Amino acid sequence: MKLDSEFIDSMRELLGGELDAFLAALGGQREYGFRVNTLKTDVGGLINLPPQTPVPWCAEGFYYDNQASAPLGKNPLYNAGLYYIQEPSAMSAAALLDAKPMERVLDLCASPGGKTAQLAAAMQGQGLLVSNDASSGRIPQLLRNIEMAGIKNAIVLCETPNRLAARLEGYFDKVLVDAPCSGEGMFRKDPAARAAWDPSKPARLANIQKTILHDAAKMVNSGGFLVYSTCTFNKVENEDVVGDFLAKNPDFRLAGEPLRIFPHTHRGEGHFAAKLQKIGEREGKGDCPTHLGTVPGAAEFHQFRKLYNLTLQGEGIFAHSDRLFLAPPIFPNLSGLRIIRAGLFLGTLKKKRFTPSYALALALKKGDFSQSIDLEHNDPKIQKFLGGETFEICAPDGYSLFCVEAHPIGFAKVLKNRLKGRII
Repeated sequence: MKLDSEFIDSMRELLGGELDAFLAALGGQREYGFRVNTLKTDVGGLINLPPQTPVPWCAEGFYYDNQASAPLGKNPLYNAGLYYIQEPSAMSAAALLDAKPMERVLDLCASPGGKTAQLAAAMQGQGLLVSNDASSGRIPQLLRNIEMAGIKNAIVLCETPNRLAARLEGYFDKVLVDAPCSGEGMFRKDPAARAAWDPSKPARLANIQKTILHDAAKMVNSGGFLVYSTCTFNKVENEDVVGDFLAKNPDFRLAGEPLRIFPHTHRGEGHFAAKLQKIGEREGKGDCPTHLGTVPGAAEFHQFRKLYNLTLQGEGIFAHSDRLFLAPPIFPNLSGLRIIRAGLFLGTLKKKRFTPSYALALALKKGDFSQSIDLEHNDPKIQKFLGGETFEICAPDGYSLFCVEAHPIGFAKVLKNRLKGRII
């Protein structure tokens, strides 16, 4: 592996006598991992996956051998959202934040959504999860992963940290800042990260990180926690950023020693995470009501709900254009902010008919819908369904919840024993 000489010098200064072991590990094989989605199953529930070794810093995380295993992204249980393929070290920051049910949690730099999904699972659908990314180009992947994970209590925003802080000062119990960084920790798995590195990059990124962290801190309630993380090695973007923050914010303190993951000391790519607590007693913060009354399309949705005996918690249904949503149980005042998704996307209203969404299907269990098609994970019809094909199947007319071993992967429309393709 070719590395910039100035990068090697900086790592020699950081690691001293461990440099040779570090460089040898950096030139070796990367680690592969996945995290079980406990919103949908328990840790022991994935019997159709290869043997796994636990990730020490994440109770739901496991290593796997990418060479010996069938591609985990091709398994239909992946499409059901039962697990998320994630580099093992990337699981550390959300685990350190330790989100709980009924809390108000912010994932400030959220895309592609792995950490959001991990936080949501820890919250078990209770409380409020705000998932934000300032880049509109990164939002579609974030939305897709939120939908696949079956998350119901999330609000997705596309805003700058500064604008969020102005609206949501002191609102959150816990905030995660997985900051944009120089990506040195990804050198082993990503040649593009190595090629993009230059000696001035850590200092440039550190200035951005300090600004983001400053804005994030404003949104933490007294007594609450803030986790700052990067996937890079150098001190400039890690300990120095945290030290600068603590010097400028005496109302915060370190909550334990920062976590460092190096490839020669742990099974994972490079990562850093520090947990900070805002000193003081928690203050109550107001919310908007989520029972939003009668909205256009609600009657058609409730008709659909009754027809298919749809079980779904919550009553705060609202409409935006021809799309219907179920609001999360807690809803802050977000006026003036760019809201991409507020709660669970239920479906669309077209010509006075309600069409259910992919997001709704993935948020349900098989028993939540009266009509279902349930196949074994190796049934060839599953791949036909995922590919949007039309095929023969014995099922009643109308909508069916298409399932793999009782786990939904989408809605299907059936007419005269013919499945007319996947609803996405």
